[in-house]
Amino acid sequence: MHFNIHNKQTMKKSLLFILFFTASLCLMSQSGNVIFQESFDSDILSGWSMTDDGAANWSLGTSNNAGGLPNELQLAWTPVFEGITRVVYMTPINFAGIESATLSFKHDVYVYEDCATIGFATSSDNGSTWNTAWSKTYYESGEYIVEDTFSSVDMGKDNVMLCLYFEGTTYNINFWYFDDISIISYNQVDANLIGINNYEYAIFGENEISFTLQNTGSNNIETFTASYTIDGETVTETFNTNIPTMESESFIFETKHSMELGSHQLEVEVTSVNGISDENQSNNHAEKDIIAVIGITQKIPMIEHFSSSSCGPCVEVNAIMEEFTNDNVGKFTYVKYPLNFPGTGDPYYTSEAGVRKSFYGVNGVPKIFFDGIFDISYAIEQEELEAKLETPAIANIRGSFDMDGNTINITADFMSYIDMNNMKAFISVNEKTTTENVSSNGETEFHHIMMKMLDNAEGNDLNITAGEYKRFEFSYDMSSTHVEDINDLEVALWLQDIESKEIINSRFAYEYTGHVYPVQNMTVEEDGSNNLVISWEVPQNENASGYNIYVNNELVAENISELSYQHPLSEAGFYVVEVVALYDDKSSVGVVKTIDAELNISGDTDVSINIYPNPAKNLVKLSVVSGQQSAVRIYNVLGMIVDEIEMNSNEIEINVSEYKSGIYFINVETSNGNIIKKMIVE
Repeated sequence: MHFNIHNKQTMKKSLLFILFFTASLCLMSQSGNVIFQESFDSDILSGWSMTDDGAANWSLGTSNNAGGLPNELQLAWTPVFEGITRVVYMTPINFAGIESATLSFKHDVYVYEDCATIGFATSSDNGSTWNTAWSKTYYESGEYIVEDTFSSVDMGKDNVMLCLYFEGTTYNINFWYFDDISIISYNQVDANLIGINNYEYAIFGENEISFTLQNTGSNNIETFTASYTIDGETVTETFNTNIPTMESESFIFETKHSMELGSHQLEVEVTSVNGISDENQSNNHAEKDIIAVIGITQKIPMIEHFSSSSCGPCVEVNAIMEEFTNDNVGKFTYVKYPLNFPGTGDPYYTSEAGVRKSFYGVNGVPKIFFDGIFDISYAIEQEELEAKLETPAIANIRGSFDMDGNTINITADFMSYIDMNNMKAFISVNEKTTTENVSSNGETEFHHIMMKMLDNAEGNDLNITAGEYKRFEFSYDMSSTHVEDINDLEVALWLQDIESKEIINSRFAYEYTGHVYPVQNMTVEEDGSNNLVISWEVPQNENASGYNIYVNNELVAENISELSYQHPLSEAGFYVVEVVALYDDKSSVGVVKTIDAELNISGDTDVSINIYPNPAKNLVKLSVVSGQQSAVRIYNVLGMIVDEIEMNSNEIEINVSEYKSGIYFINVETSNGNIIKKMIVE
């Protein structure tokens, strides 16, 4: 038996993919010659004819499942039909003078079993012979956007009929929806700058500039010139490549740009293609606002899943999400809200679930919100998760909980690398597996079920300054909730922008353990010898097993036991220092301090040293241009002295053949002050 159980959001196709190509299709439709276009906006299926067997399966629907606007063409599974069925556009199309074109359309299908094929075909003999111009067999349900080459033996002719066809048995599908069909011919040379690949946030200092280019012309793109402009500076470079028609490729400028803290507007423009001007320059420009921050951290995506044990369609989504989460342990935070509908609803429904339902405007289940902004009714796909994991996060979260009888005690620290306002911190106590809220949909167990939320799901106001952290503590007697097993709890923590609903970052708290307190009373200062001296006191609980030290977001010392660290400076400038307390396999949020460092070089400003070759493998020659030298000390990136040499002449040789590959700092003491140079050993 077939059921029409899905709507516009019930498909598995990646939303990131859809957003990416929707933007490119909009740009393309402005730059090409439109040969044919159909959006099915009329109340009747005007201009189309269903003349073959299976004609009864085609109709015009008022839905928008394919992703366009209502209405859309639909193919029903009933009456069951096997073979080829066509819907024909009866007005001939003029392909005269056109050798190639591009087909684009949106479609949405639910495949039950086996597979089914769709395609577009042309006929220049009034429908007696149909020649396939594009076809594809689909094995999985999905909401898809097609953008591909359209080509048949009828290209170049002036009296061509067009049809959309289905081949197979309709019993294998539920419904198949189609919308926004277009056939467009393009210029010979046309580069479409799809967008800038840099993320919204970047670490201050040098950053690569990246962009993605699509070939929307008929000729391959073999070379092009592009430029980027930021902070009043423009960099122009030429790229050699080979991009076929309708293919895309990402590129990185060789010249990096150094960003100071704050906001920057980045512009990228393609100025020539294959040595000539682009025939369509309307799609050669892209802009993006980027904020340079003092640090970034790992993004842990947040999944909020609205469901009910009385919901039939929820069963399949729950099963897929359980498999998905089992395959991605440690890569997400998850809360499932049991709702009080349909039917008599889920017996584990609470008022907190109702608050979150109202916050997101949920009026049906299943419904999933991914980081607060992606609204889907099916299930999250792997590529969506991977894309989120690659996105830098600007807030870090660490928390822990333990039990005192039935009372849960939670401590959570929320830390930010940027000034934040109008944020809220959320804490949810979940039970990992429940079996007693069984209702009417046939499921016998459920996962990540929310039992209690801090402040009745309204969240806790959080305004925070870059580099600071705020702590929240929460205790609750869980015997007053639906908890089945007090030893099967988890605590979800997340930070959310209330206006945009975007979740900045999230994390599960460490389970049944004491809190991972950060270090105390951290200081950073210069010692007069071109070193940063970083010191701190043990955390509140005095249980840390070691400490990680980061300078400008790079790990420079790992799991050290000392309470101070000396970092050699190679140049003056702005430095961000972060210390993270370690608890065996756990870690705290970082404590961050910044400093404007000035190298201690006095007297003759002409004093300098030369190091060559650099990088080096065996011997390095070090010479002092002027000044009275006395000693040379060589440090590794951890600040440890690896060599100390007395310098009795203006030039010496240093044997680095026994050094490990990496970066070193050479500190030369002279009568006019210290000079530090970076040395690389290969």
